[in-house]
Amino acid sequence: MIRGLGVDVVEVCRFDNKEESFLKKLFTDEEISEWKRRGGVSEYLSSRFAAKEAFVKAIGEGFGDVQPKDITVRNDSSGRPYFSLAGKALEKVDGMNVLLSISHERSVAIAAVIIDG
Repeated sequence: MIRGLGVDVVEVCRFDNKEESFLKKLFTDEEISEWKRRGGVSEYLSSRFAAKEAFVKAIGEGFGDVQPKDITVRNDSSGRPYFSLAGKALEKVDGMNVLLSISHERSVAIAAVIIDG
């Protein structure tokens, strides 16, 4: 049974020229390292932020108990995105299946999350 659905769209330019100190409030060290490895492209960060926003919408909350850094977006060996959750984010979906899809085009990134269980 579907427990939650969340979708979010982010303008890519929101993450142009941001200071790393600002990014560290929203993204895990792992995500920042991967962003640097990919050449600092804004599409990477905007799609990850859209995924985090879609996740909190799917659980029916905004960022409050769940912090952005409780949510890490990773990719499996085939490139498929998935969440690695910690803290309150993990507690909210314990035992449930969380599905994630991310896409981006030149100016926008979008993410959709389904929580099933």
